[in-house]
Amino acid sequence: MVTSDTLFSSAPPVTSAVGDALKECAQGATGGLETLARLTVPHLTAIARHFLDAPRDVEDVIHDTLVLAWHNVWRFDPAAESPHAWLMQVFASRLASQRLALATPADATPWRLDVDRVVLPPPLTDAQRPTLDALMALYQQLPPASVDDALKARLCCAISLLDASRDMPLTPGGEPADPSLYDPSLGPRMSLSRLAQRAKGLINRSLTLPLEHLALRLWLSEAPGSRPLEARGLPRRGIESRYGEALDVSVDPRRLLKQIHYPRSFPDRRERHRISDRLLWDGDWDLSTTHALSSRRMHFIADIWAHRRDPSQSRSYHQLAERLARGKPVASHSDGMVLDRPERILAYLRRYLLYMEAMACFGFDNGLGKDRLGAAVDRHGELVKINKGLHRMAMAQVIGIPRVEVRVRGIHRQWWEQVSEGAKGDTAMQRVLAALPDCRPSAAD
Repeated sequence: MVTSDTLFSSAPPVTSAVGDALKECAQGATGGLETLARLTVPHLTAIARHFLDAPRDVEDVIHDTLVLAWHNVWRFDPAAESPHAWLMQVFASRLASQRLALATPADATPWRLDVDRVVLPPPLTDAQRPTLDALMALYQQLPPASVDDALKARLCCAISLLDASRDMPLTPGGEPADPSLYDPSLGPRMSLSRLAQRAKGLINRSLTLPLEHLALRLWLSEAPGSRPLEARGLPRRGIESRYGEALDVSVDPRRLLKQIHYPRSFPDRRERHRISDRLLWDGDWDLSTTHALSSRRMHFIADIWAHRRDPSQSRSYHQLAERLARGKPVASHSDGMVLDRPERILAYLRRYLLYMEAMACFGFDNGLGKDRLGAAVDRHGELVKINKGLHRMAMAQVIGIPRVEVRVRGIHRQWWEQVSEGAKGDTAMQRVLAALPDCRPSAAD
């Protein structure tokens, strides 16, 4: 087991290299992260102190750089760049975020849910990062710095948690539970939910999706009896499986601010559940919308990002702590967590912040997350946000990611009929697919 006494107790062997350490990390060996820390942390500490005054800021930047490198090492391509350059780019992104946090005081004004709209912070841009050449020059010029005990302890804790995650039970989504948040009392419900998820997936793959593919082929070929399929809304999963990225539209996240209010748009709960099975949506669902900047998720994400230097000062921390004080801590078997201690609340908030730092560094990745970002096309041919990927969309909006891809999962029948111009089957589908790239976010009030 790695300890703060052993992590930096000796210099790394001469044959060690950052590239070898990253390769070990990519293989899932935490020994690679230990080696990476020994090789780079004294140098990164010296550079961080060149830009930051407070030891805690230096500690946060170094810790997060190493953890981000571990979780994203699969992105490193040794044929495209040197190991030092890749790691320094991660460091540069995290350093820029910390400096921007220092320059942007957090707003302590309480926000009223669904009323007050968050003022989005200045976006993180490449121009705010120190250049790679400048950082590499400092790496060569500055002597390695001594590593504070607090940073040693945090890095040792991070490595121990990574080791512990190997023995964690899987969440219903198939990811290992976070050992800093997991409680054994969640185990039985997690197992049952995972079993239910796997059974549902099996049914969808072996029965539901094949039937939808069959129905879609009948409709595309305008086979006899296929007209009722369009009247019922068309099989969305079959269409998404067949056309995939053709349903994606590139948008500026900060412009996609109108989102559906499901209880008002679909008052009938049964209809609310069924709507996800259909591509064509009828009715006035697009007239009942809310503003993304006043949503619960946006309040949460903007709040913790504004307080990322000290999440314990955020409104979200205090709200979760109040629930804990009332004896009703937040618990989720689907995420494998119980926030029954203050340190778990902080770990929970920091996990979200680490997601955001990764997004700021590497950009938005559609392959991550439970669901792709989703949108629907309203009667005017404009995009409205739906409840798929809401947290990640809020992150992209707060950070200032310039473009993301949203998957169209619903289309107002009026717009479909306008674009298809009376055509049916494959002709109608091709006309709609050709029109989707021109859809723009609906203007928020």
